[in-house]
Amino acid sequence: MGLKPDSWIREMALDHQMIEPFFDGQKRNGVISYGLSSYGYDIRVADEFKVFTSGKGDLAVVDPKALDTGAMIDFRGEVCIIPPNSFALARSLEYIRMPRDVLGAVLGKSTYARCFRGDTKVALVDGTSPTLEEMARRAEEGELFWGYSIGRFGRVIISLLEAPRYVGRDALLEIRLDNDSLIHCTPDHRFLTRDGRMLQAADIRSGDSLMPLHRQLVRGYEVVYQPLNGHLYPTHRLADEWNLRHDVYEDIPDTHRHHLDHNRTNNLPLNITRVEASEHIRHHNAETYGEDFDPDGHSEAIRDALARLAEDPDWREHYSDVQRERVLNFWHEDEYAEAREEMLEKRRKYWRSIEARQEQRERMEEYWQEHPERRKIQSQRSKEMWERASEARRDRQREIMRQVRTRHDITAEGVRAALDATGSIRGAARLLECDRSVFRRFPEVIKEFKGQRKNHKVQAIRELPGDHDAYCLTVPEAGNFALEAGVFVHNCGIVTNFTPLEPGWHGYITIEISNTAPLPAKIYSNEGIAQVLFIRGASRCEVSYADRDGKYQGQQCVTPAKVM
Repeated sequence: MGLKPDSWIREMALDHQMIEPFFDGQKRNGVISYGLSSYGYDIRVADEFKVFTSGKGDLAVVDPKALDTGAMIDFRGEVCIIPPNSFALARSLEYIRMPRDVLGAVLGKSTYARCFRGDTKVALVDGTSPTLEEMARRAEEGELFWGYSIGRFGRVIISLLEAPRYVGRDALLEIRLDNDSLIHCTPDHRFLTRDGRMLQAADIRSGDSLMPLHRQLVRGYEVVYQPLNGHLYPTHRLADEWNLRHDVYEDIPDTHRHHLDHNRTNNLPLNITRVEASEHIRHHNAETYGEDFDPDGHSEAIRDALARLAEDPDWREHYSDVQRERVLNFWHEDEYAEAREEMLEKRRKYWRSIEARQEQRERMEEYWQEHPERRKIQSQRSKEMWERASEARRDRQREIMRQVRTRHDITAEGVRAALDATGSIRGAARLLECDRSVFRRFPEVIKEFKGQRKNHKVQAIRELPGDHDAYCLTVPEAGNFALEAGVFVHNCGIVTNFTPLEPGWHGYITIEISNTAPLPAKIYSNEGIAQVLFIRGASRCEVSYADRDGKYQGQQCVTPAKVM
């Protein structure tokens, strides 16, 4: 009873022709392995294929109840190329004869699946990182998963991760990254390198740089590092891009992206929608401030706080310098030209109104009467400002304008804060409105910041003894996905489907090979394609496949479905 071992398989193959031809042991060198394993037999794919094609420029429809064989071309050869997002039918090289009390379960070879161990965690955009084994179980219940991928133009994008599944058992490698994360995968699984190449795990060497996935929180929102330009980009905007690509909604001007569940780290495309900008602001203001919020009291508290800070001459001078720089930039930098014109036009419209001017004068007079002490403070400030406006000060201001891009006022603390906020040197320079050469004055800060950007270099690789459960998934849109360990890997594009081998059945196994990747896929004939597990029942079945004269009994060639 139960799963049968190699000794039983050998005996049934040699004495009862259960498998013909039979290879006693595992043939591995230079080929995709086949032959007898510990608890199964790895069958080969023959050199006969039927490849699906749309043909004649028309869109062919795959109807499982009436498969149009005219949409398939026959091919015979050592290597069959399956087009992107297409499939082929093939047959096993071995002829199988199933005993009356044994069921055969056929699993796809992990070599074509390019797999990971079941406890490998996948980075998802909802902020979680389930294992592949858990994803396979949840997928059977209809759950969908979105993760991170590198798109065709080198940007990090969001993609749908499809068909997480158990593949079988295989030998694995262990890859250790510089953040001490461990990745366990088949030797042929491909990793995306920092320079954009795909490299098999067996060819990776210590010190190789892999394509990194860096994520962090900014104001509660997750942002991802774009390796193409070094910028940080909000993940919810990537989810919005996915929705636009798949026509979930339209890209309407003056709308904001909104998290439906108010969780800023849950960036599932299903959780992102577009709402009118003013409605979005009112919604969050109501949520933030609530019914008991006192706007006048809030404004008063801010004014009081600024007045207390202004009592410190050093703070006041620093604040004045910062504000003056902002004003000079606003009035002289080209990037603010449109905003300047809009503000001037609003002012012109406002001051054309006599009533508006009179209302403003009355409002200011009322304010000064209510706050005489502030009027004295403002008067004193103005006096001090004009006293300080000596020729030397004007010379200093001119020097500041000449050196505005080198910014000698920038401190190490300010640089580190800007680096943490933006995630890159380029972004920090933009935030501080300075040239990147400024950061040469702070080599230790830059070194410490770069030291935190780990998880993209390989430290060590070793083989794991024995065979292990292997899982994979498919990403049709991009062909790659990100692990929680922080690197991007190739997806498992080849999916093989088989019908269980029923008791009493005999014939060549028809194999459906689907290529769900966006690139063509090679299938090597006369090499391993799948593993058959033999499960013996407690007793013989009452009616076998042979008893009911099944329509696939004794099939000799590639046989499409015979539903009708």
